[in-house]
Amino acid sequence: MAGAGAARDVVVLGGGISGLTLAYFLRQALPKAAADATRIRVLDASSESGGWVRTARREGFLFEEGPRGFRPSRNGAEMLRLVEQLQLQSKMQAVGPAAQARYILRDGRVEKVPGSLLEMARWPLTLAVARAALRELFVKPGTLEDESVYNWTTRRFSPVVAERLLDPMASGIFGGDIRKLSMRACFPMLMDLEREHGSVVKSMLLGGAGGQDTLLDGTKKSDFVKKHEKSVSVSFADGMSTLMDALADRVTADPMADLLLNTKVTRLAVHGHNNGSTKGPSFVVESKDPMSGEIREPIKASHVFSTIPACYLAPAVKDSAPGLAEALDEIKFVDMGMVHVGYNEKVLSTEGFGYLIPTAEHEKVLGVVFDSNTFPVQNAEGKMQTRLSVMSGGAHFREVASLPEGELERNALDALKRHLGITRKPDYVRAMALTNGIPQYHVGFGQTLQRIEKQAARSAPGLFLGGNSFYGIGLADCVTQSKQLALKFAKSVSS
Repeated sequence: MAGAGAARDVVVLGGGISGLTLAYFLRQALPKAAADATRIRVLDASSESGGWVRTARREGFLFEEGPRGFRPSRNGAEMLRLVEQLQLQSKMQAVGPAAQARYILRDGRVEKVPGSLLEMARWPLTLAVARAALRELFVKPGTLEDESVYNWTTRRFSPVVAERLLDPMASGIFGGDIRKLSMRACFPMLMDLEREHGSVVKSMLLGGAGGQDTLLDGTKKSDFVKKHEKSVSVSFADGMSTLMDALADRVTADPMADLLLNTKVTRLAVHGHNNGSTKGPSFVVESKDPMSGEIREPIKASHVFSTIPACYLAPAVKDSAPGLAEALDEIKFVDMGMVHVGYNEKVLSTEGFGYLIPTAEHEKVLGVVFDSNTFPVQNAEGKMQTRLSVMSGGAHFREVASLPEGELERNALDALKRHLGITRKPDYVRAMALTNGIPQYHVGFGQTLQRIEKQAARSAPGLFLGGNSFYGIGLADCVTQSKQLALKFAKSVSS
């Protein structure tokens, strides 16, 4: 292994949350001698960085075109620490009090999920859920390494819990089919509770597992991290682009880093690695401007970190690492649709976060988020606004990306009319489709990952894999994985 001060050219594919945090964490994690000798280039096909994380302000309304926040309560300590390092604490906003309630659609009606014993007593599904929870206490732990979300939930609880509770949750998070999604990959904590305590309900009654007091780099959690890591969801007063802009500013301010936009990787040529020596390039990254088609000058790199979706990395490595490309192609993706609907008055009588829709309802939308309730600070100053995001697409509505925007808008407005009684013409409406928006972690995903990692180590040593295709789709998952990769790389160049 070359010394810490040996020159290195690092290329990061993708300028979204994973790519930008990787560049940021790499510079932090590397010893000074190695950092001073390491050039980092971040390539992104879009005209602006941020990936799916993008805040739009149009006609007086603020909407998120991608994730509208992150969940500190799920693997979020590293993300909170990042917010702190970027000095964005004062701009961070927790979910508003009016957004604590959650709803689901049942028989065409929006029903509140109980948040108290009194509400539980009035809920039509209480008896079925209570029976399932009591039964779960006596179900023996499963022996399978993995199974579908549907099979696991039905085995431990009941088909009602699977179809009415886990199904809309999985659709809202993964856009997936619970009969195909991997329980181990999508909800690993629940499987761990089953293995460790014999029962999920029992574990919850006992208080669950305690959290770690330290971060990945060994430092202790600050008071800020401890205070907010149990929060349900957080964003920023001016939207999630606040975080992305701060990261991009850090990268572009680094004299040894470049952020190259309008640069789509077309081919990643892999050359001999000489047993880890950094003498000479190990990779040649070929790219082009996706709009003009102009071929960019090839970039030589000693190491490549890919954070682009697996479905885009696969064709880039097909020539030089066909086995890796074949393994990457095993990961499937779904398209997602989003319709933003805005009103310059209060038209929503329901308080809460929003509602999700079980597949059994046979609707053309997956759910609706009440953005104006969730983060009211993002409403236009001095105005009473209602902002709604209607989600569609996923495994059960695959044609979403091919539908005209007008049809997506009509589907959304029809759902709002039938479910919420909103008949007023919106002051703002905009539809969009996210092609290959969410990777699908199907049953056996763990074995798929092993094949990908094995092929990468064999045919492309020096290639590191990150992003939401592999180790979690949430923003906090992506940030945590980027930090793990940066620490792993720093350790390898220091040894």
